[in-house]
Amino acid sequence: MPTPPTAPSRLRLCGVFILFVTSLYLAIGHRVRLSEWNVQSRTNAALEEAVAWKAGRLDLTENTYEVARVGEKRYNVVGLAFVLLSVVGTTLTELGGGSAGTFHSPFYVLFVAVPLFVGAFMALGMAARSITWGAVLAGYLLAGTSLLPVLEQCRGTHGGSVYFINHVLAVTGLLILCGDLLGRRRIWPALIGLALAAWSRQMTALYALPLIWLAWRGGAGSGVSGAGSAAPGRRSLRIALIGVALVAAVPMTLNYLKFGSPFDTGYSRIYEGRSDAIGRRGQAELFGLRYLERNAWAMNVEVPPWDVRRGVLQPVPAGTDGGSIWFTTPILLGVFVTARQWWRDAARRALMLGTLPVIAGLLLYHTTGANDAGHYRYALDFIPVWLMVIAPYATSPRGRPWTLGCLAFSAVYFSLLP
Repeated sequence: MPTPPTAPSRLRLCGVFILFVTSLYLAIGHRVRLSEWNVQSRTNAALEEAVAWKAGRLDLTENTYEVARVGEKRYNVVGLAFVLLSVVGTTLTELGGGSAGTFHSPFYVLFVAVPLFVGAFMALGMAARSITWGAVLAGYLLAGTSLLPVLEQCRGTHGGSVYFINHVLAVTGLLILCGDLLGRRRIWPALIGLALAAWSRQMTALYALPLIWLAWRGGAGSGVSGAGSAAPGRRSLRIALIGVALVAAVPMTLNYLKFGSPFDTGYSRIYEGRSDAIGRRGQAELFGLRYLERNAWAMNVEVPPWDVRRGVLQPVPAGTDGGSIWFTTPILLGVFVTARQWWRDAARRALMLGTLPVIAGLLLYHTTGANDAGHYRYALDFIPVWLMVIAPYATSPRGRPWTLGCLAFSAVYFSLLP
């Protein structure tokens, strides 16, 4: 069993975090541009739903794209976590003198971006057993994966899109979930992470399976001292089961109020009357084997052509569908290289196996969500888990050169994407 790490001093922790934030600002600040982040109810159905809640309604009046229609009423069907955050954000904005229904940009950044940056730094520092090398992996997650173009879309010309905001919140939730299950395993933080992820990206609800399994096993993760100090398995399992039930009960209650059944998410209704390719596939079948080949290619094989533009060799994603995760983010190959090591750790093994149902669902989904992208953003539903699992091995003395080389390539690649 690996030697538990010693906790870094507060001074060192603050120093590394300042260097981490400064490095991010220099590397991706010009693309993410937090100062320009904004969100508007007329282009974000989740924010409009929050405003409707405060007015005593569930239906929408502004948004018409990808909303579920029931008779003359329209309902939002995605981004429950952001709906809840928007209730708080708009309330704080109004208390500060802002217009009703407005989500002030500083609160938007505080609730969406800041938890991601802090969560990535802390969770990967714990997983890597080194706050310094954890910061390197956190930088990789933010600058060398699909998370970078997703963060860019959180400002948007007409305000942040709920679909990209959902990715950011789900990644934050997965980091919290993995941090608890690989660490002290108190379970309630993992449940908060699960709720944040599942209420943003529904497929991530499947991480309830490894959460329940590890709660039943009890004990703390191998990366912390006092492995027997966590709550006994029976008590942890009870907490996990109640928590998972609540995570499911909230959206199911909303489903009943909107569509008359707790099992009707309304998602299939958003494609009614559409004639575009994605709309037709959504009308035919939301999940199906017919989509397996297309999705597998987009996730694992697709590589955009390259061309010299303005004197610089650049990827040209126009006309492509997705982008191979092994090419764009080659550190993920470490999952196979380090398989013997993480397989011997029960928590890491459970989390890694827990990604398989999620990946299966993505492969059978009716769209890749990555047309003309040059990357496969749906992989963010499992990339944070993979990075947490392989963190101590990718940042070992033997793994560091590979990690740094992969980081350099991925950061350059994503910086060159249009």
